[in-house]
Amino acid sequence: MKITKQLKYAAFEWDEEDKTFTVTDEDGTRVILNKVYAFAFMRFVVRMAQRNWLRQTKKAKKVVKEMTEVVEVENDIDHPDQLMLNALAELEPVVAEQGIH
Repeated sequence: MKITKQLKYAAFEWDEEDKTFTVTDEDGTRVILNKVYAFAFMRFVVRMAQRNWLRQTKKAKKVVKEMTEVVEVENDIDHPDQLMLNALAELEPVVAEQGIH
C-alpha cells in the first residue's frame, strides 16, 4: 500500500511494502529513505515545528528617555501634596491637646 501526498513543487510517498519514504522534487530529483531514516526525518520535522510553534515572542525593549525639561518651582507656590503636609502640621497642636495618638 502506498500513501502519496502531491504538492505544488514536491511529492511525498510512503511505501508500506518496502518501508521506504520517497521525496520527489518538481525536477524529478528523488530522495529515498529507509524506515530508520524516515523516522529520524519525521522526528526532526516535528521538533522544528514544535520549536517554531512554542517559541516565545521577544518582548520589546523599553526605551528610557532622559528628562530634558527643567521644571522651575517658585518658593511662593506650594506643591499640592505639600499643602496636605502643612495641614497635618497645623493639626498637631490640636491632637496633642486632646491626647489622641
